[in-house]
Amino acid sequence: MSSQQSRERIAQEYTVLSQLAEELQKEITLAQNLLQEVDATVITLKNISSLGESKEILIPISSGVYAKALINRQEKFLVAIGSNILVEKDLNETLQFLEQRRGELQKIIERRVDELNNVLGRLQQLQASLR
Repeated sequence: MSSQQSRERIAQEYTVLSQLAEELQKEITLAQNLLQEVDATVITLKNISSLGESKEILIPISSGVYAKALINRQEKFLVAIGSNILVEKDLNETLQFLEQRRGELQKIIERRVDELNNVLGRLQQLQASLR
């Protein structure tokens, strides 16, 4: 393989790995956002379950649009378990479900960060080769 061919192969690998690094970063960001959403949901559930009387709340509709609603203390919650299937769970079951989801998201983040670090390490090696 000539020097020119070798540089072209390295440049192609660099391009592919750069795109992979971007995708991994997007996945990490998405998982981190979902993790924050799970944490916020846990706090909200605990607040709702401790209500003594009905309270007026704002329900997000979309893009900064809210509707006012009254909410009473809740004993049961509808939990999406996939494929548009909702299951009724009590507070403890719902919190356990969310804790499990949180653990799954943390594992995804850890794996993607490891993968990203490996890709970034290889990109540095390729960059050094191209100089």
